[in-house]
Amino acid sequence: MIDDETGATTEQIDREAPFGDRVLLVIDGAALQVVPLPGAGTLTIGRASKCDVVIDSGSVSRHHANLLLGPEVGIEDVGSSNGTTVDGTRLVPSTATKLTIGVPFLVGAVTVMVQNRAGSRRETAAKSSQLAALEQSAARIAIGKLAVMIVGETGVGKERFAERIHEMSPRRPASFVRINCSAISEPLLEAELFGSDQTGKPGMLEAADGGTAFLSDVDQLPQALQQKLLRVFEDTAVRRIGSARARAVDIRFISSTSKDLQAEVEANRFRRDLFFRIAGATFTIPPLRDRKDEVIPLAEQFVASAAGPIGRSFTLSEDAKQWLSSHDWPGNIRELRNACERAVLLATGPVIELHHLTVGFPTEGDPLKRPPGQRFRSSPTIPPPMGISAPTAADMPTQVRATVAELEKQRILEALEKCAGNQTRAAEMLGISRRTLINRLDEYGIARPRKRDE
Repeated sequence: MIDDETGATTEQIDREAPFGDRVLLVIDGAALQVVPLPGAGTLTIGRASKCDVVIDSGSVSRHHANLLLGPEVGIEDVGSSNGTTVDGTRLVPSTATKLTIGVPFLVGAVTVMVQNRAGSRRETAAKSSQLAALEQSAARIAIGKLAVMIVGETGVGKERFAERIHEMSPRRPASFVRINCSAISEPLLEAELFGSDQTGKPGMLEAADGGTAFLSDVDQLPQALQQKLLRVFEDTAVRRIGSARARAVDIRFISSTSKDLQAEVEANRFRRDLFFRIAGATFTIPPLRDRKDEVIPLAEQFVASAAGPIGRSFTLSEDAKQWLSSHDWPGNIRELRNACERAVLLATGPVIELHHLTVGFPTEGDPLKRPPGQRFRSSPTIPPPMGISAPTAADMPTQVRATVAELEKQRILEALEKCAGNQTRAAEMLGISRRTLINRLDEYGIARPRKRDE
């Protein structure tokens, strides 16, 4: 018997726990069908009304495929007319193939994807309801070739969102090429993008053939290159510098900006025709201050990632959680990650306290009064990590010790500069004795200031 509400065979579902923590998305044109999935069992997919998941499409056979559910999810084509395609490869009939959660596959010409439910225990990344809704829309856009524009403040996770679109698209097996339009000087950017015939070196756009090109900070693209990029859209071809021959390319473009690109168009700083080419679909990522439900889960995730290499584990104190939730995070996810990674290095016990997170903020005594919009900057008053407030050298592997040592060396240099080379005052600023400072200078090979400076 078919359950009309869920699309699942009721006999295959454990009545004590009718659904697992996954759903099946069926995207057919403008129609979206969401089918809750049982935790285990086999579901039939096809056009026939007796199938567990009914897809009313001419490209789908009456009994097209079987969805295999368990700890992992698999798909098996049962000899359909138009086949089942996973990662760009048509499956051999009666051969089970593992599916990746969140990555689309084709049943005939219909796009299907297994997703975790929001809040599922299988979710590995925290998402607010706003971000989850954006990603659901992105999953539908990802199937085609439409150019995508991602807008948001610095540090909100625009690149990660672009990666998710690539991962959810049929282009997933091909390259995801990152092109930072603000990090490469204009004379070099053209060669990096389009390649050079003289050197025989292909450009980044050629490297993205068959895959996705991510244009980060696209608003920084010089006017001359905006024109050349427009030709790539129109001709679907790339011409290397100094070459008369155009090379055909198949590229999905995703761009990002932290500016109002329409305002840049009105100010004649960005080409209107290119704007309409790259903004086929636009997603605006909200800042972290508007996604407060993400902050604590993200912080716990960042702490766990930073603690893994040093073989330790940490929990967040209630005061730390309260501050994390209260802070506006003007630097967004990037600022939160930095604060968590720094706290892991500073904490000596298994609990990350409030002061481990707030060290280095401009208003350390009262972090909640931090001026709006003010970014984090390092402070020379941070206690040195080695032997004072960070894990001991025995607790840390070589690469972590090197990182901590580099941080300490930088603090010492900053303190000496602020104190005009006066070792006594620099030691006081760092919170260590003058003898300890001298030992550190010798250890790091820092030339000691002349005595007349004392």
